Amino acid sequence: MSNESWRPKLHVAPHDGSISDPNGLCQFKGTYHFFCQNAPTYPPDVDSPHGWGHFASRDLVNWTFLGCHIMPDFPGDRDGAYSGGAYINEDTDEAWFYYTGNVRDGEGDGTYSGRDANQTLMKSYNGINMGQKQVVLDNSSYPAYCSNHVRDPKVWKQDGVLHMLLGARTRADSRGAIMMYDSPDGIDWTMSGSVTNFGEKPFGYMWECPDRIVLDGREFISTCPQGMATAIESQGSTRTTAQNVHGAGYFPIDGTIVDLMAQDTELMDAEAPHAAIDESTYVDWDYGFDFYACQSLVDDKGRTLLVGWMSLPHDEADVRAYDNPTQTWRGCLTIPRVLTYCEKCGRILQAPPAEIDTLRGEAQAFDGSATLPKPSDVVIEGIEGKGTIRFGEFLELRFEDDVAKLEFSDMSKSGDRKLRQAPIDEVRNVRILVDTSVLEIFVNDGMYVFGTRFYEESDELVISHDLKASSQTWYPMGEVTVNYLVTR
Repeated sequence: MSNESWRPKLHVAPHDGSISDPNGLCQFKGTYHFFCQNAPTYPPDVDSPHGWGHFASRDLVNWTFLGCHIMPDFPGDRDGAYSGGAYINEDTDEAWFYYTGNVRDGEGDGTYSGRDANQTLMKSYNGINMGQKQVVLDNSSYPAYCSNHVRDPKVWKQDGVLHMLLGARTRADSRGAIMMYDSPDGIDWTMSGSVTNFGEKPFGYMWECPDRIVLDGREFISTCPQGMATAIESQGSTRTTAQNVHGAGYFPIDGTIVDLMAQDTELMDAEAPHAAIDESTYVDWDYGFDFYACQSLVDDKGRTLLVGWMSLPHDEADVRAYDNPTQTWRGCLTIPRVLTYCEKCGRILQAPPAEIDTLRGEAQAFDGSATLPKPSDVVIEGIEGKGTIRFGEFLELRFEDDVAKLEFSDMSKSGDRKLRQAPIDEVRNVRILVDTSVLEIFVNDGMYVFGTRFYEESDELVISHDLKASSQTWYPMGEVTVNYLVTR
């Protein structure tokens, strides 16, 4: 029963197998292409090959799953076609997909020896049919300070030059870093810079999924620093940043990423990546339990959309407490989130796209409590003071003094997760997207977001609150459709 009762209706999920990191997000010739890491036979096959599953849509609400179009099938990626991004080449009218081909030699630990990280290019004239694979960077292309963990290429064009960001982990001190390479043609690449954090202590041991975000002319580096459970000094019950085992956030940049990277003058001869990031400026994308490996795209409406994986990689003990407990499929993506920059608060705001609003049914006013069908959309506006929002008998979002706390009281519904919190001194409005096993909660116009999975077997969810608010409305929601042309 749970396999289907927990299947999302607003969020893209697989029919079979497991999906994770968003890959190759783009809009090409009017079609949105959302690839993601896909292990098509996991579960139950723990050795399922990893490649790119492919969801396509014209409108962000009606999707078609087209199968796994990039899979480990040549010497440069025989042990996995790992994450990467898309570059729309306007000169050739093609979509170019860059990803990391993973090769293990059967020896070594895979971190300091025994692994090849091959940055690989595939070209497509329509975003679906892929051309031949071509390795454009391999282990010989990385500085000696790099471990074997170099991955997740992000490519863009700026001032006539192609640039690629790569996430990396250092050998000497397991420090997360990002490297940049430049190219005149997308095939021949030369190292042009690197960055890591200022602090003596590494801010995470690996900076995965590097991304460049540009809003109102301001640039941000987005990344997913791994190992955040121990990367910052523990603040106990008052900790409000990087609370998950692995983080997902962004750093505001003064000027451009290209100029920042150019401060690294030693490049391939350097003993360590260039320390140029103030880790105190780090901002979490999401303060909930389930958000990781996010990636952005800019569509033909000029919107920057962010999509994440609603889960996390394994924890320190390699216990997959973050997997949903279904037996034939696992994982889902967030809804696309429209990003805007708030000059007043100095933060990036996130909001559901207008396409999600088209799924709303007739508005229903309520006063403090409502029994909601799944899925639903809840909007509470004009909030004054503090208070609590309750989700059934298992979860609360409490707005207290200068902090908001999302806390499970029934751990069986949470996958053994307990508490996450955000530094919110005043709450003005809340929007909640309620799905069968997913909550995405947007506070203060998306200045703060809480995303979480939950596992309650019910077709309805009772939401109640004691907030003083000028408006309380909920909407029954239609479903995001996925046509599984193939199931894996």
